[in-house]
Amino acid sequence: MKTKSWNLKRRTFLKSTSVTLALPWLECMGASDKTAPKKRFFGGYFAYGVPMPADDAADRLENGWFPVGEGKDYVVPSMHQSIMPMREKITFLSGLSHPSMRTTSAHKGADYFLTGADILKTYDKQSISIDQHVAQSLGKDTRFQSMVLSSFGGVNRPYRSSTLSFDRAGRPIPALNNPAEIFRRMFGAPTNAERNALASRGSILDEILSEAKDLNRRLGVNDRRKMDEYLASVREVEKLTERSIQWQDTPKPKIDPGILDLTVNLTSPKEYLTVMYELMALAFQTDVTRVATFQTGCEEGGLTDRFPAALGLGNSSHKLSHEKKNYGDVAKYIAFLNGLHADFIKKLDSIQEGDGTLLDNTLCFYGCATSKTHRAINYPIILSGGKNLGFRHGSHLSYSDDIPLSNLFVTIANQLSSPTESFADSTADISEVVG
Repeated sequence: MKTKSWNLKRRTFLKSTSVTLALPWLECMGASDKTAPKKRFFGGYFAYGVPMPADDAADRLENGWFPVGEGKDYVVPSMHQSIMPMREKITFLSGLSHPSMRTTSAHKGADYFLTGADILKTYDKQSISIDQHVAQSLGKDTRFQSMVLSSFGGVNRPYRSSTLSFDRAGRPIPALNNPAEIFRRMFGAPTNAERNALASRGSILDEILSEAKDLNRRLGVNDRRKMDEYLASVREVEKLTERSIQWQDTPKPKIDPGILDLTVNLTSPKEYLTVMYELMALAFQTDVTRVATFQTGCEEGGLTDRFPAALGLGNSSHKLSHEKKNYGDVAKYIAFLNGLHADFIKKLDSIQEGDGTLLDNTLCFYGCATSKTHRAINYPIILSGGKNLGFRHGSHLSYSDDIPLSNLFVTIANQLSSPTESFADSTADISEVVG
C-alpha cells in the first residue's frame, strides 16, 4: 500500500502555553521549501588576559591557556576541558593581534577587539566593529539588527569600553546588562511610552533633516563636508527608528519568562552569566536577531571585577591577572569563564535546525585582546561553529606576530555577508579556517 505524501509549510509553528517557535526544516516540508541556513555571528570577550606559565614550567598544562602542539595533534591545558567534547567544532588561534595597538595600555582591549582600529593616540580613528559590519547584511530581516550585551552595561568611557560594538561612524553602541529588560525587549509587549518615544523621535528627525538640507545649501566646501558626516549619522538614526516602528505591530515569539531566573544580578556571577548566555541562545533560536556580542567583564572594575571573589577566589580579576608565579586562582577563574562559554556552544549545538544544528549555522568568536600580564599581543582566541557557513575546525592554528587579527575578520565578512577585500588593517584573509 502506497503511503500518502503530505507537506508542511516552512512557517509552521509549535504552540503551547509557554512558547511559540517555528519548526526546523523537516523532510515532509519538501525539497522546494528548503531554505538556506540563517547565518549568525557571536562575538564574546573576557577581560585582563590569561595565565601563561613558561613552556617548560611544571604547571604548563595545569594552569596555561594556549594548547601545546599545533594542527590537529594538540593538547589543551586543564582550563579547556569543558569544551573538549566539541573538539571537532572548535579552533584555537594563537599569535594574532591588532598591530597598531600592540604598545597600548592593555586596559583598552575591549575598545578595539572587534574593530582593529588604530586608536593608540586618538579615539577619532575608531571604526566599525566586525559584528556591526556583518549585521548590515544579516540583520535585515530580524527585529533587532544586533544585540549588544555586557555585564557592565552602557558604553562607559573611551579606553575603558563596556561595549564591544561600534557603528559605521565608530560610535560605541550601548550594551544592555539587565536580564529582565533584555527579555522584555525580545519577547514582551512594547509599552505606550516606547511607542510615543518612537513617534516623537521620527517627527524630530524629519525636522532636523529638513532644516539641515536648507542650511547645507549656504555652506562652504569644508563645512558642507562636515555637515554631510553629521547628516549621515542622523540618517542612520532615522533608519533605525523606521525599523523599530515597522516591527512594533509584528507579534513576538511567546516565551514563558519563568523558564529563566531574570532576577539574577552581578553578585551571583555564575547564575548571572548563565542567564545572559541563555538569552542569546534564545535570541538566535527564535530569530529575534542573528548577531550578538557579549562582554563578560569590563576593565574598569566595579562588580564585574569582583566576580572571582564571589566565587570564593579571594581577589579581583584585575589583581589575579597580575600574578607572576602562582597561577592557580587565575586559572580557576578563566576555567570558570571558559566553562560558561562552552555551555553556550553546547547549547547551540543541541538545537536542531535544518540539516544541522544552530551551532552549525552560527560562527562564534571568543577571546581577549591581551595575553600574559596585559600584553596586547598573542590574543587568546577560540573560534567555533559555522560548519554550514564554510568553517572547518579541529586544530590549533599558530600564526607569526606579523599577521593582523583583522585578516580573520575579512574571512568572517566574506563567509557571513558580502565579499570584502579588507577590514581595518588587514593584509589578506585567513583561509585555514574555511574549506
